[in-house]
Amino acid sequence: MFALVFIIGVVSQSNLFSVTIGKKDSDGVVENISMKLSAYDWDVEYLNIDTKNATVADFLFECAERYNFSVKKEYWGGYDSFFIEAINDIENGKDDMYWQYYVNDKFADVGCSNYFLNDDDDVEWIFEPPRW
Repeated sequence: MFALVFIIGVVSQSNLFSVTIGKKDSDGVVENISMKLSAYDWDVEYLNIDTKNATVADFLFECAERYNFSVKKEYWGGYDSFFIEAINDIENGKDDMYWQYYVNDKFADVGCSNYFLNDDDDVEWIFEPPRW
């Protein structure tokens, strides 16, 4: 009995940080997605897009390629997600602000690689004081 409880505990603890929201459509296409990025006097909008880049991270990378701005990222294995360190050379920590993202006006509390978009989602990356 103790071994069974221990195994269940280990399995549940191993997935503690890897949380996924949403799910990928069976055809792989997410429709009518929009993204806005805001920092200081720099804004980008990428509106009403159909994409196969179904996570917030992949959609950000697509937007960066299209509009020719940089994204500095680091993969965090414990969270199984990318952590966005800078967008358009605006780095986390400057003026005590950080890149944080929202989906449909709600603060996302999972890694951007683990948030799968749904049709008609609006993503917004804002450089602002931390929410934590």
